[in-house]
Amino acid sequence: MASTVFPAAGGGVTQKVQEFTATGTFTAPSNTSAVEIFLVAGGGAAGNGSNTATNNGGGGGGGGIVRRTITVTPGTSYTVTIGAGGTASGSSASNGGNGSDSTFGALATAVGGGGGGGTGLSGSDGGCGGGGGTQGTGASGGGGGAGQSGPLGADIGAAGGAGSQGGTGSASANSGGSSSSNGGVGIDGFGGGGGGTNYNSSNFHYMPAGSSGGGTTASANNTGGAGAANKGGGGAAGHNSGSSWQTGGAGGSGYCRVTYWS
Repeated sequence: MASTVFPAAGGGVTQKVQEFTATGTFTAPSNTSAVEIFLVAGGGAAGNGSNTATNNGGGGGGGGIVRRTITVTPGTSYTVTIGAGGTASGSSASNGGNGSDSTFGALATAVGGGGGGGTGLSGSDGGCGGGGGTQGTGASGGGGGAGQSGPLGADIGAAGGAGSQGGTGSASANSGGSSSSNGGVGIDGFGGGGGGTNYNSSNFHYMPAGSSGGGTTASANNTGGAGAANKGGGGAAGHNSGSSWQTGGAGGSGYCRVTYWS
């Protein structure tokens, strides 16, 4: 279901929760003038891993999160738009797509996560963490960042950017390095960055994890894992140690939870 309300309407004033996993409408009851929202944008897709053994993609940034109490007009209907996850962009050295914004009418906007960098490219700016970048030949991909709104992104070789909440993704390793490039941790299980990929000069391959809905690549020579649906997670980077490209994972779609008394 795109929208669920619990508990069901009954006698007396009680706390109620309405969840949105797809775009829908929230109508404020006649006795409700304020609601608490937890709004999650779509996560960014990851970058593509290259067709040489030593280059890897960066993880996608988790979707931005807005959590606050807002004033509503009793009896008024508000469109709740659930952002889509970013899409992967083919078999070449290209970034993943940014996630789409989630909105609660004109009252609140959670901004989509940034796409992860393809081989040798920076990640894109995002509403929360930017996508992790890579340094090119001999380097590994950074994990995507996670967090709240703030237009911070990633430079080449850097971690995903962080917003005012949540953590950064870890920076990429240099050639020969074996450090993890996990995605940044999100908020309450939502908005986590996708895992990057690591490679070192001894041909050991590391598949760092995502978190809070962020994707994880299953093993070497695989396409990236997608961010979890309705968690706003960033996609995990694709990895290849052979002669072809591996596409980064798509970002996860967004979510909205409205809590109110009626």
